[in-house]
Amino acid sequence: MELTAEGKTPEYMALAGIKFKLTISELKNDPVLRDQLLQGIKAGNMAPYYKEVCTDLGWTFDQKLFDEMAKQNQDRLSKFQEDDSETPVWQDRLDYLCSIGDKDAATALAQSKYEDSTLTTNRRLDAIFALFRISYFHGCNVKDMGKYINKAHELVDKGGDWRSRNKLKAYEAIYCLAVRDYSRSADLFIDCVSTFESYELVDFGTIIQYCVLACALALERHALQAALRRQGAAVQALRSRFPELRELVESLHECRYADFMKSLAWVETQICVDPVFRPHYQHYVREARIKAYVQLLRAYRSLSLDNIADTFGVTREFIEDEISTFTAAGRLQCRIDAVAGCVVTGAGRGADADRSHLYQATIREGDLLLNRVKKLASVINF
Repeated sequence: MELTAEGKTPEYMALAGIKFKLTISELKNDPVLRDQLLQGIKAGNMAPYYKEVCTDLGWTFDQKLFDEMAKQNQDRLSKFQEDDSETPVWQDRLDYLCSIGDKDAATALAQSKYEDSTLTTNRRLDAIFALFRISYFHGCNVKDMGKYINKAHELVDKGGDWRSRNKLKAYEAIYCLAVRDYSRSADLFIDCVSTFESYELVDFGTIIQYCVLACALALERHALQAALRRQGAAVQALRSRFPELRELVESLHECRYADFMKSLAWVETQICVDPVFRPHYQHYVREARIKAYVQLLRAYRSLSLDNIADTFGVTREFIEDEISTFTAAGRLQCRIDAVAGCVVTGAGRGADADRSHLYQATIREGDLLLNRVKKLASVINF
């Protein structure tokens, strides 16, 4: 897919991201974001969405502006009449309701069409995709998004065409990101990037960013590069539009860990204001650091703390605190030798290499066994 051949994402979809940023305490009074959101609402005559924004963000409600936009909405809706066009009128009406942010009316219409068994499977799938977009646009409601993904799978299994199956991959990939299923998300993104056409949901640039972020965490070093090389459009986008993401992937692959940490810091500034990533951005950054530590330590039986700190471009105290925390949590299979000032990984010791993991598993299983014994003792009369 050539970047010049991208489809067009409806302009109103970008307003959800702007509104989300304004809910973050550090950005809630940003005059540029406030103006962008208000101008976007005015341009689309989004009367229902304006009312929602004023309620959610605590804006002063302008009744005159609302009435003017509401009149435009009513005039437009009154013009929808049955015709012989390829696209059903209800779908045009649904698209318009979505474009003005009328959540209740759009949801009711889409739900009724999904439940209409006289419609074709593909038309009912279009209604489900609309319900997903409504949930995504109005606050990124992950629970409802997951519900609609399950319903879409049920319909696709009954006979959805290739277009619907391909769209479902993009929708489900974004949902998987929202629930931290990075592995599933990466697989879906890799499958759908080259044939992506769900521009009604997000633009192609966003899909590329999500794809790279999911793959960077889910895939092993060699698989990451191989997967991205197979995606010509992704490679082109990384080179021309997202050099920071390109550096994140390449620095990890080339073991330039200091550069990787810098790129990861930039990524954190981006995903912390993204509605899909915001609840998980600290988890994502932490998992990315763990992946880098594992990649470095697996090649050595021991490595000095000073060496690791220099390699990652951070202080020794930071590395010591990180490794001790992740080791105690069972995420790193190593230990810190405080006397020698090094990290002992146990690489190359055969069965001894998994001692830490075995210890953690034994403790967990022991606790479960004790709990079961106590429950059994409470019902047996000795």
